[in-house]
Amino acid sequence: MTMVKSFSYQCHSWNYGAMLHLLLLTLNHDFMRGNIFSPESVLSNAISLLLLILAFKRPVTARTLMSILFIGAACFNGYTAIFHPETYMTYADLAAISTYETFIRGNFSRHITTFILTIAVAQLAIGICIAGKGALSKTALAGAIVFLLAIAPLGAGSAFPCTIVLAAACIVLLIKGQPETLVRIYGRKLWRRHPSM
Repeated sequence: MTMVKSFSYQCHSWNYGAMLHLLLLTLNHDFMRGNIFSPESVLSNAISLLLLILAFKRPVTARTLMSILFIGAACFNGYTAIFHPETYMTYADLAAISTYETFIRGNFSRHITTFILTIAVAQLAIGICIAGKGALSKTALAGAIVFLLAIAPLGAGSAFPCTIVLAAACIVLLIKGQPETLVRIYGRKLWRRHPSM
């Protein structure tokens, strides 16, 4: 794998691992493909565990980070799908299940941009709607759970078991319920700090 290709793969893996993942990978472009015990993957899983804890202790913070995570992933995937679609073929070598590898090398390989842009749109919708309230937020969280579990078989490609932990965090948020939008919550907090605004 070339340095550029390796960097592109790692950036994509960051989408569901951690925001610090990207920084670490720029410093270590020889990241071993498929190594779920690499420092980067360990960090990704540690941060996903932190999100799970926050889902119990500070659900608004966890919900905010989950929303940002999905919106960020959508933007990154959209860009990569258009300008570097070949990057996604790396996942065929990382998939933990042969069915996924077969799919990636088959139909997916012939329509990469279409598949990934569709996923990016779904990620964007999920990220925006998680910030909503009531049924809208619950539906988005349910979609996030399905998506995160669906990519878990990508193995090291999804920083396994990072996405399973993130799905667990979404389940906690789903059970807790979201009676208010994030905009309303943060707007109220801002008004309390600066009532003269």
